[in-house]
Amino acid sequence: ESLPNRYGAAKLPEVHICDMNEELRRGNTSVLSFSLLQALQQNLEKKQQSILLLNRRGYNTFASCRDCGHVMTCPNCSISLTYHAANHRLMCHYCGYSIPMTVECPVCHGHHLQYRGAGTQKAEEQLQELLPHSRILRLDADAAMRRYAYEEKLQQFASGQYDILIGTQMIAKGLDFENVTVVGVLAADQMLYSDDFRSSEHAFDLLTQVIGRAGRGHFHGHAFLQTFTPENSVFSLAAQQNYPAFYSQELPMRKLMLYPPFSDLCVIGFTGTNEQQVNCGSQKFLQNLQQLAAAEYPQLPLRVLNPSPAHIARMGGKYRYKLLLKCRNSRLLRQMLSRLLVAFAKDRTMNHVTAFADINPDTVL
Repeated sequence: ESLPNRYGAAKLPEVHICDMNEELRRGNTSVLSFSLLQALQQNLEKKQQSILLLNRRGYNTFASCRDCGHVMTCPNCSISLTYHAANHRLMCHYCGYSIPMTVECPVCHGHHLQYRGAGTQKAEEQLQELLPHSRILRLDADAAMRRYAYEEKLQQFASGQYDILIGTQMIAKGLDFENVTVVGVLAADQMLYSDDFRSSEHAFDLLTQVIGRAGRGHFHGHAFLQTFTPENSVFSLAAQQNYPAFYSQELPMRKLMLYPPFSDLCVIGFTGTNEQQVNCGSQKFLQNLQQLAAAEYPQLPLRVLNPSPAHIARMGGKYRYKLLLKCRNSRLLRQMLSRLLVAFAKDRTMNHVTAFADINPDTVL
């Protein structure tokens, strides 16, 4: 159950949902909407502070060739490389692979490689150009690598050494700065649209938390949510901090699809260096599961979704597949899974494939 009022009777911030489609029609291609930029300027004049959330670190989020369309990807993971301006390298955020920045496409050898998408480093640079007299602090995993750097930077912001704090989700929760009166979420859509059934829940949670960073002291706060889909009800419900309405919207969908809390979710993961072997392993595990469940565990409530590649199909040089079970986390279920996993590990034809089970994981593979 959520608390109906803010501690100390403080007022909730006024929330503005900014339609970024309209911003583009007006010729604005920067990371800031006109209304958020104006609010930041006014805050600087009033000697008040602002917090901006952009849940992408790095400078550009991907690089693509204008001639052949090739996207620079990690050779070990099925993910695009992110450009980091601090060391002029393209880096993988999953396995740590990196290469020097280049303008030449490795496929067609053309020299029209374009760097696109905005991370926290690029947003910081644009902010400095738009607000040249502002003191900006960036706080993300790159900026807080040194021990105690996170705490030191937050203390510097709290003491008034900076006007604007920009960072990833590490700045969204649990921070209490009395002088912060403007909060902006620069790419709200990014946290909402994914293949995780909890994406709406995670987005609602993060948005309500970051909105709550504004106006915690004596001054009234303003929050700005920048989105290309302003009609999505998650934004308006988060703006209102309306937990009951969000639950009443989300729970029927969960019930219809038999997702938690109406069932438990078990992910059987498969990894290996050969994709065909990993796929075969997942199919063989499925056959064994169906046979064992029908023969010895007919009483188990079970719904099985066929194997498929993981959201990030390759990571650290290994291919990844997943098999989803909608079930009830019971002693019998765990016993059946244990038998299947032990048998799979002993199967010599599956020597190069690893299988594991994860019940009710925070994120689905």
